[in-house]
Amino acid sequence: MNTRTLTTLVVLGFALIASFSSILAAEPAQIGMLRKAWEQARDRAAQPIDESYLRELQKLLDTLTKGGQLEDAIVVKNESQSIVADANAAASASAASAKPPARLESLRKTWVQARDKAVQPSDAVYVRELQKLQDTYAKAGKLEDALAAKSELEKVGGNAVMDNHAATTSRQSKSFVGKKWATASGSQFTFKADGTGTQANAAGKEWPLKWTLGADDLLTVDGWMDDKQSTLYFRFPKSREGVFGTSAEKLDKQLAVK
Repeated sequence: MNTRTLTTLVVLGFALIASFSSILAAEPAQIGMLRKAWEQARDRAAQPIDESYLRELQKLLDTLTKGGQLEDAIVVKNESQSIVADANAAASASAASAKPPARLESLRKTWVQARDKAVQPSDAVYVRELQKLQDTYAKAGKLEDALAAKSELEKVGGNAVMDNHAATTSRQSKSFVGKKWATASGSQFTFKADGTGTQANAAGKEWPLKWTLGADDLLTVDGWMDDKQSTLYFRFPKSREGVFGTSAEKLDKQLAVK
């Protein structure tokens, strides 16, 4: 066997090993699907907050430009462009300027805080589903897949997310958990302490639901509407009374403890 042939075989061998390793390390499809759903849920929750921030930035840009404060105006313009390009990355990054205009600094702080509150329920659901997936894989002996789920949990800061979720959940746990809530039309909701529950229509048909409590005390429920899966939003301002709706901005339906 000549040197050229040997070299070719060695190269092919390494290529096959790399290809085999890539297959072994492939991410489970379920994790990819969960991540996509999580990212979409986060984007939906953050969109109105991002749009409001952009409007405030435009107002500030106009004011600074008219006042001849061009250096500050450029900083605000760059901030606006970074939000349009990638709002998630912009929210995670520190301010682009070492000394941003005071008004921009205040607007940005308010935006980041509001954004964090809005996406927290989605983060909590994602972490909880990843934890379930990790346990399922481990029990089935799929250790590589379980490790992939664990790695994803570490990337999103699973422990910190759930600690935050636990803290927010504890604030109102006694006000709605364990009670049977009914609407005027006969629908009923029951929320359990573990973040699950049941929903029933007037005819008695039941569906399972999942809930998360945001930092602003808004309950986000993966429930049902007209036999179709739907996201519902609840608030419980009183121990025996609550409101809900299909939009966080329009809680137009009443419910009370049965």
